[in-house]
Amino acid sequence: MKKSAVLIFILSIIGVFLSAYSLYLHQQNTSTFCHFSATFNCDIVNQGIYSEIEHIPVAALGIFGYLVLAVGSLLLHKQKMWFLLTLIAALIGLGFALYLTSIEAFVLKTYCLVCLASQVDILALCIVLVASKKSYTQRV
Repeated sequence: MKKSAVLIFILSIIGVFLSAYSLYLHQQNTSTFCHFSATFNCDIVNQGIYSEIEHIPVAALGIFGYLVLAVGSLLLHKQKMWFLLTLIAALIGLGFALYLTSIEAFVLKTYCLVCLASQVDILALCIVLVASKKSYTQRV
């Protein structure tokens, strides 16, 4: 297994844990550790109307997405198709993360530190995937 695949797997598992913790926070009715101010308040982000899509917590979608990426990291070496599917899944995740960040910035005007960590994680995943594209897509 290539180092990039191992790194993608590790970043995916970190994302699963961040999303699982975010889901835990979503289900709680108490204040969290990252309620520092009006600017950094996980409760507003995790308990608000934007924390679910059709009654499905956004954090649960994150767990699913990161698990897909973890499985993808294990299949990268199999065929060029697996790399492309994993890259597409990561880019969709990054797009969704950017959408959520824009809601935090422009609608809620507050940020969740756990969410920001997850957003950095998906960005790092995309960077590693794009940087390793040549090694997975060049076949003789």
